[in-house]
Parts: sequence; structure tokens; C-alpha cells
Amino acid sequence: MIRLTLVLAYLLAAVAAPAQESPATAKVVSVEPLAPNVKRLRVRLPKNYKFEAGQFALLTVPSSFVEGWNAKYKTKLGTVRRPYSFASSPKRLPVAEFIIQLAAPPPGRDVPPGIASTYIHGELKPGDTIEIGQPLGSMNKAGESGARPLVLVAGGTGVAPFVGLLDHWFRTKQHKGRKIYLFFGARQRRDLLLDTQFRRWAAKHSNFTYVPGLSDPALDDNWTGPTGFINVVLDRHFSGTLDADLLIAGSPRMLQETVKVAKAKGVPEAQIRHDPIKVVP
Repeated sequence: MIRLTLVLAYLLAAVAAPAQESPATAKVVSVEPLAPNVKRLRVRLPKNYKFEAGQFALLTVPSSFVEGWNAKYKTKLGTVRRPYSFASSPKRLPVAEFIIQLAAPPPGRDVPPGIASTYIHGELKPGDTIEIGQPLGSMNKAGESGARPLVLVAGGTGVAPFVGLLDHWFRTKQHKGRKIYLFFGARQRRDLLLDTQFRRWAAKHSNFTYVPGLSDPALDDNWTGPTGFINVVLDRHFSGTLDADLLIAGSPRMLQETVKVAKAKGVPEAQIRHDPIKVVP
């Protein structure tokens, strides 16, 4: 079965993306920290650039940076493009946002860090330009009809496409009559990206419930909310069976375990959308 794809950069960081026609040249407005090793990139796109909520685009690393990278790490990279989800509503165009985590080398492996995230975190600054490919994906089509609750489950920067979707839904009043849940898992309080914004939306929109969970809260977090991995938080929140449309975005392990929870609660496979799962032993 073909699944609706939520493309996350850290799942595909080592994969060279295919070329696209007619990339747009965007001007960088800001690059601001959201959490340790996570930044929000805000750009101004050309007036004719359009995208739908939940889509993603390929960002191109300048050839001059790639050449320096090849010299430093003895690699042989050519054109480098990486996929990142839009983390803002199309209603805010020509301004668009992306949430990007610095991709560190996997533990125990002698390989370079992520080239695209390294460039964005360390080199890109306001006033610079960056090439952004045409929008891809169709996440906004998920659960667009019907009255079932919409349950979004995110881990870490997997929340990025959901920021754009929620922003869009609230601005357009789409799904106003449906229950919407966001389960957002992080390690510590400092890792809860845009926590204040989600709480503000929950206070303003009666049909939206925000459920953050911490897997390893620090002592000074003074955390009184749910603890454990977000799949466990989801399992505890809904007792019995669940009839909902689920969108899941996060690490392979998180995807795998959350799908297990959803199926155990009777959610049909056709109502579960996520990245292709890389089996974790």
C-alpha cells in the first residue's frame, strides 16, 4: 500500500536527493535557536512560490561549501540537496519556516556529520540566499474528510510538518468540527520545541488537545506532565479501542512502537500514515 510520506531530514540525511527543476532562490530572514542543536530557518520566497501545508522541499547546499567539505572529509559529494518539511502555514507566504536539527555522526561510527544541517547551523545567516526546490508531498490530504479524531504523534524535530499543518488548520478553520490531538515526545523540557505556541493554541481552540511527554526529564524541569516515550504516553491516554486518523513522524524506533500501539487499539492500517519504517532490532 502506498503511504503518504512525511519526509524528515534526519531519516534521509545520508541519501542524495534527486535533482529538481526550477529551484527558487529564497532570502534568509533569520536562523534562530529553538533548542540545543535545533534551529528554525525563516526565509522569504519569491511571490510565485506556493506550497500546501505539510509539504516538504529540497534545500540545496552551495557548491562552494560542498567543495570545502570534500577537501576536509575526503568525500566525493556532488550536488547536495536534502528534504525538510515546511513548518509554517502557506497563509504566511512569502515567508516560510523550517525546523532543522544538526545531524551529528551516529555513535561509534567514523563518518562526517550531516552536511546540509552543518551548513545551515554554522554558515547560513540573515541576508544570505538558499535554493529551495519545488514543494513535494501531500500530507494535508490525510483524513481530510470524515469526523474521526486527528491524532498527530511526533518525536523531536518530527513535529515540524505538524506545526505547518496545525497553523494552516487553525487559520483556515479546517477540521473545526473534529477533535485534534498532538502528542509530542522529547527527552527534557528544553527539547519541547515551540511548547509555548502549542499551549497557546490549545487554550484558544477548544477542539485541540496538546499532550507533551518527556522520556527523561531533568530534576530542574519540575515536570508534572506525562513521562515515558511518546508511544507509551499515547497508549495511556486512550483507554480501550481508538477510531482515529493517525499521522506519525519521528525516529524509526518511535514510528515502529507507535504503530504497534495504534494497531493494538484497533486503528486500521489505512488510517495510519507515517514514513516508511526502517526495522529496528
